[in-house]
Amino acid sequence: MKVKLFTAQNMAEAMAQVKQDLGRDAVILHTRRFKKGGILGFFGKEMVEVMAAVDSAAATIAEKKMQIALPPATDDTQLTALQLEMSNMRKIMEQMLCQLPTKGKQTSPLLDLLIKNDIEPLIAANLVKGLPDEKSIVGSDQSIVRKLLLDRIVNYLQKVDGIDISPSGCKTVALIGPTGVGKTTTIAKLAANFALKEGYKVALVTADTYRIAAVEQLKIYGDIMGIPIEIVYSPDELKAALYRHNDKNLVLIDTAGRSPSNHYQLAELQALLAVDPYIETHLVLSTTTKYKDALEIVNKFSVCSPQKFLFTKVDEASNIGTILNLLYHFPTTVSYMTTGQSVPDDIELASSTKLANMILRD
Repeated sequence: MKVKLFTAQNMAEAMAQVKQDLGRDAVILHTRRFKKGGILGFFGKEMVEVMAAVDSAAATIAEKKMQIALPPATDDTQLTALQLEMSNMRKIMEQMLCQLPTKGKQTSPLLDLLIKNDIEPLIAANLVKGLPDEKSIVGSDQSIVRKLLLDRIVNYLQKVDGIDISPSGCKTVALIGPTGVGKTTTIAKLAANFALKEGYKVALVTADTYRIAAVEQLKIYGDIMGIPIEIVYSPDELKAALYRHNDKNLVLIDTAGRSPSNHYQLAELQALLAVDPYIETHLVLSTTTKYKDALEIVNKFSVCSPQKFLFTKVDEASNIGTILNLLYHFPTTVSYMTTGQSVPDDIELASSTKLANMILRD
């Protein structure tokens, strides 16, 4: 039996060589594609290798027809040795390729940091896309890469706007959200800042009649600050209360916590807010809420058309990647963030730079 290797740019060319050298009776033993040139096989030109064999008698006939002097036929022992050698070479090449870094295995320290801080992998990849690799930068210049990433995060968080009170007219703001996110404490902080620190005339209205403790808590805050407080049980009562306090600069409405899975409660809240189309609605979200749950809250409360997000318990969250994830999918203005239970101190206008630095903390 005669065995021969043929190399060509494509399979058709290789088969033509086999037919020309070994005749039509040749049998294909093995084929493979490989790259020629380049660096370690990369960026090389793709080639085709064909191992073909022909019976010695058929080879003799072919030789006589073509009158070409061919090397002596290879016996079965030589064929086995050749196949074994090629198999070993293939294994060596596979091991070398496995040791080479691949795109799938390359990771950026900043990408890992974002994912560790609960940023969605897709969002994290988009944030670091195009940034130079920190590993390739020496010395203090590494901080430049982090600064570039910080600027990108700030860009996602740049829509920041608190409660803007006009010199004339009455501003009405409602806080909505699920239970346990701190709406009542937050509304007391806002009332104290606008009434005591900025000197505006403020009124409080609570529709949270499900929790007696919440009403009593707000009454205590109202008495301390000298701010009137009203309790309403229906949309009509809310409409009447807003009319009575239209001489105020700011009316803050505290609503009962609603379950995002309870459609009836959400419809009830929607009807309450519908009494005045100019009510500015802030959806209150706790940064300790898991991202999957926060995503459901935003989706379900969207029926109430909140204009702004207000984030609470920033001090309690181990990381605040949820904020960036939400704002990536829902580009909404952020108003305030709370950093503790103290009234009126632990609330501030959201700072995109501060939030970005918190997201990038190690």
